[in-house]
Amino acid sequence: MPDGLTPKAEARLSLNSRLAKLALVRPWVDVLAAEHHIPEEKVFAINLCLEEALSNVIRHGYLGERDHRLTVDFSVDADGELVFTIEDDAPRFNSSEFKERPAPASADEIKPGGQGIQLMRKFANSLAWEPLPHGNRLTLGFHYGAPGGEPR
Repeated sequence: MPDGLTPKAEARLSLNSRLAKLALVRPWVDVLAAEHHIPEEKVFAINLCLEEALSNVIRHGYLGERDHRLTVDFSVDADGELVFTIEDDAPRFNSSEFKERPAPASADEIKPGGQGIQLMRKFANSLAWEPLPHGNRLTLGFHYGAPGGEPR
């Protein structure tokens, strides 16, 4: 391939449930970013949210068991929002965990763990979870521009 040209990214990234496979996420997002002219600060937010969500599925959904499937699909919706959809075949996620919790009032109130959804809410513009007949679907939406903003 000639210098300066970026390979076209696949709209789907398929992984198995090994934490080491998360190393494939950043290069995939980098190719998408080059192809779709996604600003660097948005690439940071996308990577952070995808890695958090995928590691949670591997660690909590699959309980560290290897060789389960995970897919991440990328699309741009009619409004121009960048949409990443993660699907797994893990046991259904406890939807009560998905409800928004109040932000900690101080650093003393922050406890290790359990902050992943809060983090994704901060960096993604939209966040939706739905159960599937055999798994879960998490959809993360990102507007072009600075990370975060008001979720839809």
